[in-house]
Amino acid sequence: MLFLCFGSVPIPLSVQDMLDTIMKSDDRIRYATICDMDGQVLGTKIREGLKPLLNDDEHREALMYAVNSMKIREKLSAKLGKNQYVLAVYDNLCRVTMPVGDKYMLLLTWGPETSLDILKNIRNALK
Repeated sequence: MLFLCFGSVPIPLSVQDMLDTIMKSDDRIRYATICDMDGQVLGTKIREGLKPLLNDDEHREALMYAVNSMKIREKLSAKLGKNQYVLAVYDNLCRVTMPVGDKYMLLLTWGPETSLDILKNIRNALK
């Protein structure tokens, strides 16, 4: 069970409910995945009508790189502070990874033409 916080009150949500909430927060989000810190996918949502840019194997590989990078950043958090999110901008999409609590990671993608105000919408959806 994951928790979405409204104010200071944590609200339990299923993974699917959390993904639905995130996808509804902004129509520009193409893809959302929640995994544990071992890279095990708990749930994925893809915007209807869109074809993923990566196949399943490529997605798993990219997810493992993101999880391992997050683990490395966690080691540096005593000096740098807690990781809020990491944004990667590619020619064909933008990708953000962010921790969900201490045990999970959220990976989202959207088109490269999208302005960064999307991050505010995503973070507001997770509060």
